[in-house]
Amino acid sequence: MTDSTISLTHFCEITLIPDPEIAPYFIWSKLFTQLHIALADVKNKYGIGSIGVSFPDYHYDSKKEQSSKLGLKLRVFALSQKDLETLSLTKWLERLTDYVHIKGIKEVGDKATGYVSVHRYRFKPTDMQAKSLADKLGVSYEEAMVTVNKRTPEKAVPYIQMRSQSNKSYYRLRILQKSCDEPKAGSFNTYGMNGMSDHVTVPHW
Repeated sequence: MTDSTISLTHFCEITLIPDPEIAPYFIWSKLFTQLHIALADVKNKYGIGSIGVSFPDYHYDSKKEQSSKLGLKLRVFALSQKDLETLSLTKWLERLTDYVHIKGIKEVGDKATGYVSVHRYRFKPTDMQAKSLADKLGVSYEEAMVTVNKRTPEKAVPYIQMRSQSNKSYYRLRILQKSCDEPKAGSFNTYGMNGMSDHVTVPHW
């Protein structure tokens, strides 16, 4: 590990327990709802915004989108053992003990074989892109759409179905996990991820 990732020294691994009667996506939804609340809680109460997640078994294939998956494991990384203890995942996930297995806090040590950046993937619809481009360049909507259609299309990345705690509406938490050549330190959002423009990394193995 290099100096720029030395802060991410500890992690906790969560595994979804296979159940023939309950689909993994349902468990992911319950798990991430609680994790999202927990991360918001420690950020608001203690100013901890450096807890990040990764999906060890994540797979995204742009050519075979139906083979894309999150897998059944989640790792939660933090600056220290104390930060993970403050997060208190066992408390937040106590109602899910029949569906997930939480391992104790461990040191990353020399386990990492690389780095990944995990993003909340957001894609602006093509019609909105065309309107913005038309306004920016002072061209017609049709001309702008020609340019927009040449851009990289939306990726059908894996997602977790979520429900807003404020307005109770449902939304998809789309997830893009990418390998990175170099580590980068920084903070994460309350999903434990980057936005689309940031590339803060977590260890990967």
